[in-house]
Amino acid sequence: MSGQSLSRNTLYKRLKTQASAERIALVLDHLAVGPQRLENLRAGLSAGELTRPLGEGERSFKRDVTHLIYCAERGTDPIHHALLLREPFMPRIHAERDWGKLMGYEAFDIEELMAYYRFRRRALLRILRGLSRDDWERTVQREGVKRSESVYYAARGLCLHELEHLEDLSGKLGKALSP
Repeated sequence: MSGQSLSRNTLYKRLKTQASAERIALVLDHLAVGPQRLENLRAGLSAGELTRPLGEGERSFKRDVTHLIYCAERGTDPIHHALLLREPFMPRIHAERDWGKLMGYEAFDIEELMAYYRFRRRALLRILRGLSRDDWERTVQREGVKRSESVYYAARGLCLHELEHLEDLSGKLGKALSP
């Protein structure tokens, strides 16, 4: 995949807010490798290491996984709404404070969380890979935001957010980010 080795900062510069065929391909590439990168970072960590904070005032690896799931769930909702509804509107629901508190994924074991993350990503990619150029431009209005946001913009946000966390985990664990 073409964008695998790009840093978050480099990717951010390349992924302007307007869709293009190249930018869509980069988003798809990075979303496709995200779960495997997370799995590679997890490899070799003991149960204690998975639940121990990665630094003073930091999340644990498992807590970072739940954070990524909450953000991915809330981040894909605008995509689904934009593709399904005529005048989609997204109420403001914070991924951690609201959604996370309701869902409580921290109670699940890491294997279940990782499997769920992989499954949701496969489902999202199945949708995104089937979109026409016009579909990528469909928009949703978020509560409290003046501009409408496109499907591309939402997918771009998911991609950049995930890569930021993966790079952070990579640094804290002293592991290379691969593939």
